[in-house]
Amino acid sequence: MDNRFKKINRLLSDYSLGNFNKKLRISSRMDEVDAFIMGVNMLGEELKDKTISRDYFNNIFNSVSDMVFVLDMQGRIENMNNSVTTHLEYDLHSLKGKLITYLFDKAQPEWFNQVFKDMRSSRMISYESIFRTQSKKNIPVLISASFLIGENNLKGGILLTAKDISIQKKTQNIVLKAIIETEEKERIRFAKDIHDSIGQQLSAIKFYIGTSADAVADPRQKSILLKANAALVDVQADMRNICFNIMPKTLEFFGLVKAVEELCSKNELLNRINITIKQSRDFPKMSLQQEFALFRIIQEFINNALKHSKADALQIEFKYRKKIVLISLRDNGIGFKVSSLPGNGMGLNNVRSRISPYSGEVEIISQPGKGTRYEISIPMENNQ
Repeated sequence: MDNRFKKINRLLSDYSLGNFNKKLRISSRMDEVDAFIMGVNMLGEELKDKTISRDYFNNIFNSVSDMVFVLDMQGRIENMNNSVTTHLEYDLHSLKGKLITYLFDKAQPEWFNQVFKDMRSSRMISYESIFRTQSKKNIPVLISASFLIGENNLKGGILLTAKDISIQKKTQNIVLKAIIETEEKERIRFAKDIHDSIGQQLSAIKFYIGTSADAVADPRQKSILLKANAALVDVQADMRNICFNIMPKTLEFFGLVKAVEELCSKNELLNRINITIKQSRDFPKMSLQQEFALFRIIQEFINNALKHSKADALQIEFKYRKKIVLISLRDNGIGFKVSSLPGNGMGLNNVRSRISPYSGEVEIISQPGKGTRYEISIPMENNQ
């Protein structure tokens, strides 16, 4: 009897060390001790099954190439797979208990609340964001989240996956950059054709009409010719505006700041809004494609200020720091809530898509009653 109890004690010790393969034989006596041994053997089988399931899950969890996080219902990190350490250089000890937004490159205090709201409404949405590694390197990621369902169908936490989309982004930017540059080359050719061909013809027609008006004695005919001449002047002005909008020659020959100054000096702007332009002395010359993308963003910002923001003052500032071009645009208009726009709004996405091929970023800041601000940055090392 005592010997069997010693064997049971050793078996339980083995179980405590994770060795669930051992069992004790049942004697022919079939007494109470044998019944206890049967119970211990069954416990070993259950522990073995659970351990296999746990190990199987852990193997899958850690073999997935995407970053996987287990969060609590407040968005704090409880567990993560090995891929997180591979991509972000953090271990579980340094991240456990921190909010998932701790990994973002910029503070987004309301991000998790929006994700939680989307999950509760059963909306299947992916979110693009940027994680920052421990060594301060940015990684674009595609994030998705779902509830973890526990016993009795209760929600026990959140499973969040983040896929590194650096390669996809790089490929997308190469394609987008090629499209933009092809469009701009066509714009330059088209604007040049209009200016050199139609512009010269209009100038010749204006000369002929002006000469004819000087030679005509009939007051009625002279008046008609002068009106035609004045109409041609308006046509020439419209044509110059069209060419400027397609591709400003000032931008091509003198750079971004001069082109923006020319844009802001137009009478229709001077009469409606006060625009202040500031430029640092070391502001560099960029590629035509980059400058045109920035010019379009500035042009769109001014148009939005006139059409929607009800602003009467606008400031444009050009700066250069640590090989990064910085452009700040701000108005004193009515502002808006950025998060209230579906997908942040088509116009705002267009702004981002214009500079993303050049590794540029734009931060859009606005609140009702506090105006709107764009903070744009483009690294010069990508300026080829």
